[in-house]
Amino acid sequence: MSTISSWLLSIAGVVILSVLTEFVLPDGQINKYVKVVFSFVILLVIILPLPKLFNSNFSLSNYMQETNLQNDYLEQINLDKITTISNDLNEKINACGLESVTVSINSNIFSEKLEIYGVSVDLRNIKYDEKFENKTLDAAKEKIIKIIKSNSFLNDVEVKFYEQN
Repeated sequence: MSTISSWLLSIAGVVILSVLTEFVLPDGQINKYVKVVFSFVILLVIILPLPKLFNSNFSLSNYMQETNLQNDYLEQINLDKITTISNDLNEKINACGLESVTVSINSNIFSEKLEIYGVSVDLRNIKYDEKFENKTLDAAKEKIIKIIKSNSFLNDVEVKFYEQN
């Protein structure tokens, strides 16, 4: 009997909350939307416990499609990580005196765990600033590799350089 009483109390609580909210909000468009939302919540509070009362296996997640939304979210998170890492590397390389160096990270953003395959560094337009002491391509490569390997995500990845021919 406690299941039924708690169910009725939750229905009463949501109804009272919706009535109080309706009194507080001014008349207009927002009030209409709030009424629709509370109507939906009341309907869910009434319907969801019914299968449990009749010992049926019912889950709302079986009827909702979360997978596409979750995959889009993961892809965006992975893309943001890659963009942040790439921007950080470009800033560190510029700060050490190497300009016009472009770093690209080759990865799979569509997997649940971010997979990084390698790093490509474009040195075709490299310019040396007065901060960089040894103005040779080999010294620049060594410094760039040191900067890339200092990032914990990029410890074990292959670094490829694209140079002028």
